[in-house]
Formats: sequence, C-alpha cells, structure tokens
Amino acid sequence: MSAIQLWRRVRRADKPVAVIVGVGNLLLCGVLFLMMIGGVLNFEAATREQETAAQTLAGQIFGCWLAGGLMLFSMLGMTRALFSHLATMLCMPAALIVILTLLW
Repeated sequence: MSAIQLWRRVRRADKPVAVIVGVGNLLLCGVLFLMMIGGVLNFEAATREQETAAQTLAGQIFGCWLAGGLMLFSMLGMTRALFSHLATMLCMPAALIVILTLLW
C-alpha cells in the first residue's frame, strides 16, 4: 500500500471517526468532571490533600487528552475529527459548570 492510498483511507474515515471522537470525549469529560467534584465512588477523597490530588490528576488528563487529540488529528489531516474533538473538549466542561452553578 502506497502512502497516497493510505492517505485516502484516512481521509475517508474522517466522518465516522469524528462521531466516535465526539462521543468518547463527552464520556471522558463527564467522568473527569465527576472526578473533580468528587462524585464518583472510586474518586471520593477523605482528606483535602486527596481531593487536591484528584483534581490535579483530572486536570492533567484533560490537558494531555486535549493536546494529544489536537496534534494527532491535525497531523493526520482529519479536519472533522479535529473540530469535533475541539468542540466537545471545550464546550462540554463549560456546559457542565453552567449546569452545576444553576443547580447549586
């Protein structure tokens, strides 16, 4: 398989990958948000130090996932997946924070 054929296959897979990336990012952001507020049983913190460590870990996972996805999809030339990744990773946390403040 030549490089041109591989490039064409990647470009054809852009649309299905964008949907999968969007759904995966929504799930990941939801779990990270629950991790940050201590709403998941596995991430419940007994002390303030544990809570701070869980929040730091969630922030690091979020940042690495965002940067890694942006680099990967831009290098592969998958524009739909790139914009899907960017939109879900930036809009989902904002929406969750707005929902949390409205319910508070």
